[in-house]
Amino acid sequence: MQAKKTLSSMLAVLLLTFTWQVYAQTQPDGANESPKTEAGEPKINEGYDIHYNAFNTTFLDSKVAEKYRIKRSKNRAMLMVSVHKGGGLGILKTQAVEADVMVVATNLVGQSKTIDMRLVHDGDAIYYIGTFTITDQETLKFLIQVIPENQGSMHEIKFNQQFFVD
Repeated sequence: MQAKKTLSSMLAVLLLTFTWQVYAQTQPDGANESPKTEAGEPKINEGYDIHYNAFNTTFLDSKVAEKYRIKRSKNRAMLMVSVHKGGGLGILKTQAVEADVMVVATNLVGQSKTIDMRLVHDGDAIYYIGTFTITDQETLKFLIQVIPENQGSMHEIKFNQQFFVD
């Protein structure tokens, strides 16, 4: 039991340590624009917080990797996405929710790969993880599409990240 708590705590710390946070807020009713994903301070009780990070799987503790069936390798990376509703003012005041999460990564020569995201429930935490292959000094452009609570508006997150193989 203590080992399970330790593993869960380690993964939670890892998620919080390496996470970028985006606040997704929908347009007012009747607006013609599509929903926007904005970085910045959220408004209380509005929208969703979308947290994401990507890192080499060798950063994972071997026990955490085993628990979540993640292959640790210098040529594999992992993407984590979590979606939180309401609260604003920080992750502790929000509630984790399920979502439809679709991810495509494209390298600099235009080759795309879809990253299959797997839903993980860990106590009150809900997140999505997906692994993919990388090469040394490869830069990937990520497009993450999230539909919180499997309904409503889609939010897009775009970011680039360069990976290094030790």
